[in-house]
Amino acid sequence: MKKALEPKRANKFLIPAIAIALAILGASIWFVLGRSSNNSSQTSATPATSSTNKEQARAVSALGRLEPQGEVVKVASPSTLGTSRIVKLLVKEGDTVKEGQVIAVLDSYDRSLSALRQAQSQAQESERNLAKVRAGAKDGDIVAQQGNVLSAAANIKSVEANVARVRAELQIADQDYNRFLQIYNEGAISQTVLDTYRLRVETLKGQLNQAEQQVQQAQFQLRQSQGLLNSVKEIRPTDVQFAEAQFQTALINIERAEVDLALSQVRAPVAGQILKVNSKTGEVVSQTNGVVEIGNTSQMYVVAEIYETDIGKIKVGQKAVIQSEAFEGEITGKVDRIGLRIAKNDVLGTDPAAKTDVRIIEVKIKLDNSQKVSALTNLQVRVKVEV
Repeated sequence: MKKALEPKRANKFLIPAIAIALAILGASIWFVLGRSSNNSSQTSATPATSSTNKEQARAVSALGRLEPQGEVVKVASPSTLGTSRIVKLLVKEGDTVKEGQVIAVLDSYDRSLSALRQAQSQAQESERNLAKVRAGAKDGDIVAQQGNVLSAAANIKSVEANVARVRAELQIADQDYNRFLQIYNEGAISQTVLDTYRLRVETLKGQLNQAEQQVQQAQFQLRQSQGLLNSVKEIRPTDVQFAEAQFQTALINIERAEVDLALSQVRAPVAGQILKVNSKTGEVVSQTNGVVEIGNTSQMYVVAEIYETDIGKIKVGQKAVIQSEAFEGEITGKVDRIGLRIAKNDVLGTDPAAKTDVRIIEVKIKLDNSQKVSALTNLQVRVKVEV
C-alpha cells in the first residue's frame, strides 16, 4: 500500500516542475528573439541615418529672394531739370516696355519742342544763304553793275569835256583882260569897263575849279563801280567761310534743342516690365522713388544668402532647387554669380531659433524656368544648392 502511493506523489511534483521548465524556456526564447529584433532594427536604422546625413552633407541650404535680371531699376527724371512735373504718363503697372521707349512726358516738353523747331528754321535759312554765297551773284546783278560802270565812265568824259571848255574860255577871258588892262593904263577906257573883264576872268576860274572837282568825283564813282563789279563777279573764300560757320552754328543749335527735348521725356533705360508706378500724371517726380520701377521679369534670379562658413562649397554652375509656399512644386536653377563682399542677412525666416544676425554672401542663381515666378519679385524662398 505504501508502495502504491509513492508513484502518485512523484507525479504530483513532476507536473509543476515541467510547467516551470516550459515557462523558463519560453521566457528565454522570447528574450533571445527580442534581442535579435532590436539588433536588426538598430542595424537597419543606422544606414538610413547615415544616408540622410550624407544627403545633407551634399547640399547647402539658405534663404533667398526673387529678383528680375539686372535687379529692379527705379527710373528717375533727368537730373538737369531739377524737379519736374509729369503731364502725361504712357504706361501702367504690368506693361512690357522696350529699351528707350518713352514712358512719361514732362512739363518742359512743349517749350523744348518749340525751341527745336526754331533752331531747324534758322538752320534752313543759313543753308540757303550758304548756297547763295557759293553760287555767286546772278547774271542780272552782274549786267546791272556793268551798266553802272559804263555810266560812270560816260560821266567822266562829260565832266572832262566841260573842264576843257571852261579852261579855253578862261584863257580867252584872261587875254582880253590883259589887253584891256594895257588900254586902261593908257587912259583909253574907264575902270568900269576893266572891272567887267576882270570879273569875267574870276568867274571862269571858279567854274574851272568846280569842273575839276566834278572830274575827281566822277573818277571816284567809276573806281567804286568797278570795285563793286569785281566783288559781284568774285566768290570770296572769306564770305564762303563765314556762311559755312553760320550754318554749322545753326546745326549745333539743333543738336542742343534735340537734347533738351530728349530730357523732357522719361525713357525706359532697359527692356522689361513695369513693376510699380511711383509718380502719376500731374505729380512732381519723386527724387527718391522716381517715376516707375522696371525689371526684366522674363529672366528671374534668386539671391541666396549663403553663410560665410559655407561659401567655400559654392561654385558657379552648381544646381540649385528653390521652394516656397507661394508656388507648387520646385524650381531649378544654376549658380550664376557669387558675391564679392560679406554682409548681414536681409531675408529672415519664421523660425524663432534661427540665426538672425549672421554674416552672409549673396549668391545669384539663374532660374531655368522663370514663367512661374515672373510676377513674384522679392518673394522669400528656400534654396538648396547641391555641392
